[in-house]
Amino acid sequence: MSLTKKEKKSIANNKYYQKNKDRLAEKWKNDELRKEKLKVYYQKNKEIILERAREWNRKNKDARKIITERQKKSKLQTFWEINTEKRED
Repeated sequence: MSLTKKEKKSIANNKYYQKNKDRLAEKWKNDELRKEKLKVYYQKNKEIILERAREWNRKNKDARKIITERQKKSKLQTFWEINTEKRED
């Protein structure tokens, strides 16, 4: 079985990205042109992206539950933090 040119290119790009992902992430974080392109992309494809997210949430109910629980826990304050706020008032 031989790979098509497109499949070979995809594999090569994936290897390159895996090898250089830290450097690329730092580069992309500060790239204003890339940010603008992504903003336009997300505005154009908002419905498709949201539908994909809804579908993922339906398929992965357990994973979604874990994520929401983690978010709730991160928002909670400890007893000690609440107690010090009351004392300061």
